[in-house]
Amino acid sequence: LTGVPREQRAFQYLLAHAIPGDPRHVLRTFDQWCYRCEHLSCVGPVKGRIVERLLEERAPLRVLELGTYCGYGTVLLARGLPPGGRLYTVEGDPRHAAVAEKVIRL
Repeated sequence: LTGVPREQRAFQYLLAHAIPGDPRHVLRTFDQWCYRCEHLSCVGPVKGRIVERLLEERAPLRVLELGTYCGYGTVLLARGLPPGGRLYTVEGDPRHAAVAEKVIRL
């Protein structure tokens, strides 16, 4: 109705409520948006704990993410990498990539 895509609305919510530089808080705020406002296809906290556990167990030095969408998974993956680890992420939709880049920088 507003002409603003929901992914951008989610980012605006993050800007207003998330603590910049705190990836855990950014993810928690993203989850709040998805539960209270509008649904977005994100990993979420339940599956996120599984991903965190796998990253901790395997400690990969490189991770490739195909489909960045809004950057939720990217932030989750980056948090779990060991020092020196590298994360490569690819998003085919330029609008989603623009939102993801802002989320990642936040």
